[in-house]
Amino acid sequence: MGKEKKSFLIVGLGRFGTALSEKLVELGQSVIGVDQLAGPVAEMSEKIDVAAQLDVSDENALIKVGAKEVDIAIVTIGASLENSILCTSILVDLGIPLVVARANSALHAKILARVGAHRIVFPEWDMGHKVAENFVYPWYSKFSKIDGGNFYFGKIKPIPEMIGKTMAELKFSQRYKVIVILLEHGGKQESPCPGRAFKETDGLWVLGQREDMDKLITKTDPDDN
Repeated sequence: MGKEKKSFLIVGLGRFGTALSEKLVELGQSVIGVDQLAGPVAEMSEKIDVAAQLDVSDENALIKVGAKEVDIAIVTIGASLENSILCTSILVDLGIPLVVARANSALHAKILARVGAHRIVFPEWDMGHKVAENFVYPWYSKFSKIDGGNFYFGKIKPIPEMIGKTMAELKFSQRYKVIVILLEHGGKQESPCPGRAFKETDGLWVLGQREDMDKLITKTDPDDN
């Protein structure tokens, strides 16, 4: 069964808004995209369900295009602080279940929070942080970060000192400070067994904090996982 189809309103069809709209359509979602300028609207008219040129600070114009009926509204405006804040405030007042707003600075974020934005995103900051982390920790891109903490989950190969030994013999979680969630071998996944010896062909799905994961992964070849 696929994901439930949701309707999105994307306010601002710049680079971020366009990328967001295209990906949402690719994921099978319904998208209304609006912008103050005719060019971006014309460019997106064939790619999304509805594309409209309007004043994003005009409540009636937003209602006419279907803003009240969407599940999620995302205000991606970066250039105009005033339009970003006014539009976010209007969408919150319309009772949209989730209003997400893009911020360009800490002050911008604080004002957006005050007018009621449910979630605030910093796309440039987030991307900058992610690129930096991927340079310092190349394994990052292949691992999933658990929300709300410093824990990561992903697959590694056993390091040489593990081969032929069991988790019990190695005192695995004490030694490596990570937990084996799943064991993969022969194309199948199963719960890890403390009495089974590791083989070179095994894949270990592990969960741990960044520093502990990094110590373990530097002993393996992250490109070979």
